[in-house]
Amino acid sequence: MIQYRQASISDATAISTLILETQDQFSAEKFSPEGERLLAQICSAEAIEGYLQSGYIYFVAEENAAIIGVIGVRDHRHVEHNFVRGDYHRQGISSQLWKLARESCLKQGNDGEFELQASTFAIPVYERWGFVKEGEKQDIGGIIFTPMRLKVGAIAKSGV
Repeated sequence: MIQYRQASISDATAISTLILETQDQFSAEKFSPEGERLLAQICSAEAIEGYLQSGYIYFVAEENAAIIGVIGVRDHRHVEHNFVRGDYHRQGISSQLWKLARESCLKQGNDGEFELQASTFAIPVYERWGFVKEGEKQDIGGIIFTPMRLKVGAIAKSGV
């Protein structure tokens, strides 16, 4: 049975491992060696621990005490690190994690706007959630992404 919860600092290593393994497996574009080094650095266990200590909020999905999905949010508006292990794709895990993260952000004072940097692989998921592209594909430091934004309507903000 899959369970969902807010992550703690003790989850940093498992979150890092999931992100790095999943990114490599499901990237539509291969990052440059520079991009892979940067990704390894910004998604290391130490970096994830630092994000958690600095106020990022992460939610995890787990089964049999193993983390199988994660989503993080910075500043209650910037979605980070939305990854689900490949053998758990298409089960609604990412959507459930997004729902938890979104509700948490709205309760913490988010005005209904969210942003993210989507991999090409993830764009269809984010579009289903209502995100729209905010520009062209970019390559910064060898990491390839498309900026996207969502403006949640008043009904969604109220939780109805």
